[in-house]
Amino acid sequence: MSGLTMIGAWLNRHQRAVRWGFWLTLILVLALSLKPSPLSIPHLQLSDKVEHFLAYLALGTLMGFGWSIQTPRAILLALLALMVLGGGVEIIQGTHWIGRTASWLDLLADVLGALLGLMACAMVRRRL
Repeated sequence: MSGLTMIGAWLNRHQRAVRWGFWLTLILVLALSLKPSPLSIPHLQLSDKVEHFLAYLALGTLMGFGWSIQTPRAILLALLALMVLGGGVEIIQGTHWIGRTASWLDLLADVLGALLGLMACAMVRRRL
C-alpha cells in the first residue's frame, strides 16, 4: 500500500475528526484574531503575515480534507468562504472595539494560505 493510499484510507475513516479539527481551529483563529491587543499571550515570534498565512493554511487544509473539496468550483466556494471570514475579521479589527488595526496585507496572507491549503488537498485527493 503506497503512502498516498494509506493517507486516503485514513482520511476516509477519520473525516469526521478532520471536520472537528477544522471547527476547533476556526474557534482558535477567531479567538486569537479578535482578542484585544493589550491582552498578552505567548505566540510564535514570526511576522504577523506569516502567522496569518499559517492560520489560514491550516483552515484551508482541514476544510479541503474534511469536506473532500476537489473540483474547481468547490475550491472557489471554499476559498470565498475563508476570504469572507478573513475579511470579516479585518473589518472587526478595524473598529475601535478591540483596539486593533485592519490590514489588506493580512487579508492577502489569509487568502494565499487558504488557497495553498485547498489546492494541496485537491491535488492529494485527485491522486488517491
